[in-house]
Amino acid sequence: MQWCSSVRISCARGGPRWLTRRPKVLAYQIAPCNNKEGSMAQQDISASLQIQDTVYRLLQDRPEWRRYLEEMVAVEEKHEGEPNYFGWEWQDVHTSISVINSLITMGIVDLTSKSRAYTHYKLRSRADTQEALAADAVMTQQSDEPIDVHSLFKLVYGHDKAKALLSMAVNATSPVHCLLVGPPGTAKTLLLSDIGRLPGAHFYVGSTTTKAGLVSLLLQVRPRFLVIDEIDKMDDKDMTPLLNLMETGLVTRLVQGSHERMSMDTRVFAGANDTRRISRAILSRFAVREVPAYTPAEFVRVAQSVLVANEGQGPEMAKLIAREVVKVSTDIRDAVRVARMARNHPQRVFEVLGCLWPDRTGGNPVVTLPSAAPSLKRRAHVYQPPKPER
Repeated sequence: MQWCSSVRISCARGGPRWLTRRPKVLAYQIAPCNNKEGSMAQQDISASLQIQDTVYRLLQDRPEWRRYLEEMVAVEEKHEGEPNYFGWEWQDVHTSISVINSLITMGIVDLTSKSRAYTHYKLRSRADTQEALAADAVMTQQSDEPIDVHSLFKLVYGHDKAKALLSMAVNATSPVHCLLVGPPGTAKTLLLSDIGRLPGAHFYVGSTTTKAGLVSLLLQVRPRFLVIDEIDKMDDKDMTPLLNLMETGLVTRLVQGSHERMSMDTRVFAGANDTRRISRAILSRFAVREVPAYTPAEFVRVAQSVLVANEGQGPEMAKLIAREVVKVSTDIRDAVRVARMARNHPQRVFEVLGCLWPDRTGGNPVVTLPSAAPSLKRRAHVYQPPKPER
């Protein structure tokens, strides 16, 4: 079946719609049509997707059959345009009749002619077979490339067990899914961000991830690593695509009479503050690792590394911010906020801290009142910058 880059479909109502094919992606957007032409187009696309998915799953289960399919494609391309070409025989593709019969049963190959002396075959859709072969080649190449885990997590101090778990999961031969659980400010996002920078990785935030968006991403992009921070902020219904993906590697979508199903080798990495909002079905598919809060000394070291590497702060400025922020918070994000507002001015660090933490119980800035009302001034827990040494 030959495809052009776009096919225009005229609908009975609503004017023209566009059916767009994305290159090297086994997913299609189908415009709703009520007429006979639109229905036939949807059926053609559904059959095309079915062939591509069948070939792709076959290559996952039997990678040694790739050479048979490649030879079939090569032979048909060689004889393309010949008017009296009925197809190839089993000897032409260096395989056995039993293999060809299996491909016929799967709907990948068709029997085109048979006589006492000859039996000819053809691929049902050479274009769809080629596309599935190309997609499998890309995924195989990505999966075979080992990740240098020593380049990961350089900004994160401590949490050695969590880093070891993530490193092993990244290079596991089959998908292993990991969930980091811990209070805010424990470098979960830093750990996940490093995985999100790997080739074939896509990073998302749970609060902005929907079911429809997640399914579209998986079908169209087929990420090697899916990273979701704050997964506990997702609704239960938006997590449902993860159930099949993490258990069987399959993603399915049924829309406008078109059925899309795809196999993929995606590993899911996620972070959460707690697991109370995550269903037991999802949790059971994760290797869960708790990430404890930093000690003050650990926080200072991590904050300094982050401010120097990500925020462009000098070593002394980063040390000043880290040592002052740790007195009121052990959240790395707070150190980043202070650094951005201080803008490399040491004295401004204390001004920012005074506005963010006027006291440990309230969140309003300190207000200077007239001397006539001294009893109204705040007394306890006011942030005081260190006194200069004489």
